Amino acid sequence: YGDRITDDDESNHDNDDGVYYSFPSPEQLSRATEQELRDVCGLGYRAKYIVKTTRHVLDEWGGESALMDLRTATAATTSAASTSNAMEEEDASLQRYWHVREKLLELAGVGPKVADCVAMFSLDQDAHAIPVDVHVWNIAKRDYSNEDDNAEDPLFSGQKSVTPKLYQRVQQVFRQKFPNKTAWAHSLLFVAELPSFRPTLPPQILKEMDEFKKREQEEKKQQKGQAKKNTTKKSE
Repeated sequence: YGDRITDDDESNHDNDDGVYYSFPSPEQLSRATEQELRDVCGLGYRAKYIVKTTRHVLDEWGGESALMDLRTATAATTSAASTSNAMEEEDASLQRYWHVREKLLELAGVGPKVADCVAMFSLDQDAHAIPVDVHVWNIAKRDYSNEDDNAEDPLFSGQKSVTPKLYQRVQQVFRQKFPNKTAWAHSLLFVAELPSFRPTLPPQILKEMDEFKKREQEEKKQQKGQAKKNTTKKSE
């Protein structure tokens, strides 16, 4: 659906027909039907969200320029804020992030994590945007919090999934620990959890990670056993 970027006589063994296209603009993508996106592009259930999002960007936002404005407005505002003190500039930067995030949440199929991913990787919101999932939650618990000091902290609520309150709390931990560098810290720490990077980590760090993982498994085992007991009592 985008512009063709290879010539007719060009070929590439990684692509059957040797033809490549640029990423389509909203206007170009609007020509695709949901069924085409499912069948030709293999997008499955995501196809309907792409169709709805494309129409929203065109009809409600005014087209591709609105997407670019979410990025360029940041640069312009940051420049204007350079004369104010650091506290005011940081507050303004955070407000810009919330504005970008709220706009992205208008789009079909976009939740907090996807919105933060787009804001961080595509819209220059790397000072504040932090995509949070269970892995990032565990990093915050393991490395930057202490249950003994604050057992009431939402980080230690015993939730099985990331609730909105917990999501905000994890973001807060990262922003306090890494002011204006949250995206950098998030990406580095997330990658460090991957098995392929274990050989690069110091032994002490690996030991702490493994001990935490073992404790997590034990807690889950105990919670599952307690839940089973409660179910048995109710059925008696």
